[in-house]
Amino acid sequence: MGCFQIDLSNRLQLIFYGLSLLQLYRAVQLAISLQKDWSGFRQPPLTRRKMHLVEQAAFLLAIPPSVLVHEYFHAIPISLFGGRVVNCGYGFYWGFVQADRLFPATEQWVISLGGTLGSLLFAAVLFVLLYRNQSRTLRYFGRQSLRMLLYFSLIYYPIFTALSFIGDWRVIYDFSQTPILSGATAVVHIIILLLFWQANRRGWFEMVGHETVADATAFARLEEQRQLNPHDARLTLQVVDALRNGGAPQKATALLQQAIKQNPNVAGFYLQLALLQHGGKGNVPGTAVRNLEKALQLGLSDPRHQAMAHHLLGQHALDKGQGAVALDHLDKAIRAVDAWTETPINPLFRANLYHVRSLVQQRLRQPDLARQDAQQAVALAQGTGNERALAFYQQKLQMIENWNGR
Repeated sequence: MGCFQIDLSNRLQLIFYGLSLLQLYRAVQLAISLQKDWSGFRQPPLTRRKMHLVEQAAFLLAIPPSVLVHEYFHAIPISLFGGRVVNCGYGFYWGFVQADRLFPATEQWVISLGGTLGSLLFAAVLFVLLYRNQSRTLRYFGRQSLRMLLYFSLIYYPIFTALSFIGDWRVIYDFSQTPILSGATAVVHIIILLLFWQANRRGWFEMVGHETVADATAFARLEEQRQLNPHDARLTLQVVDALRNGGAPQKATALLQQAIKQNPNVAGFYLQLALLQHGGKGNVPGTAVRNLEKALQLGLSDPRHQAMAHHLLGQHALDKGQGAVALDHLDKAIRAVDAWTETPINPLFRANLYHVRSLVQQRLRQPDLARQDAQQAVALAQGTGNERALAFYQQKLQMIENWNGR
């Protein structure tokens, strides 16, 4: 992107064009999909599916015009300094311009920095134009495009330049030629990155997704109630749950951290924070483990929440090779689930508990118990009609039987 005054070889240009064409193919597919239901795409509510499409569009559709602006902002100072562009290339996701001469160091620095300033200006204008748009979907596109273009211009591109020695940043940060200008740029660059990190960490680029207009309206009322009663733990947990399920994990995390500072003795806060830190991934991070232990220490009154905490702690202990500890947590999780009688608990959650416990039993060399738990997981999955889950647990049962020579 914006490889200023670099005489790219034909082979390298072909590689860049080839990679760009692959991305362009995806961009065209996405654009056609959006165009077919453009009215519905813009209309409320902002669903999780629309959010996923917007996040793709922030890369596939926002970067090509920003690259064009980037290259144009190289050409402007070249012309102002009395030069001419004698060669250029545009590959949608990358580009370059080549001037007819080498300029003095300060002028070369201005020309190189111009491309990035152009990219940032494009990102800012796009964001401002969409910031107050009536469509929440387009407002989300503005935020995600700003996030993507900041990342692309100020993180990815400098790293690419450092690793490949191709790009503007090797001139911008040529301290041997422009020590003062390069130093000042580094200071501003770091400040912007810190602000970007803080904004990202606090969920500034996020918006909350809802499947229906009624859900969106209910969430708005819930937020109003919480703002009127900021110390109400129940309302805070409801908002956090909605944020987490609505695709705004950073907003949920920031709200929880603020709530914990105000009231550090609410067990549910630590459980929700642990769930966000885990993020549904395989491994349970140490920060989540500490928050799960804190939640159990303070006392989780809801058996379902107890089961969730013990389940994750059991998974973590299994990953660490602590079989006895894992078994204890999983036994407690299953007992908590069995104690809950008010509303049905997702059978797949039960199935996963038995599945994980079967792995622990196998590690503890208790093959009969491992097989029984694996069979229970299969039985629970059969009752859901979820063929994918059923196939998974059947495969795990077969694996345990193979291990034990059955």
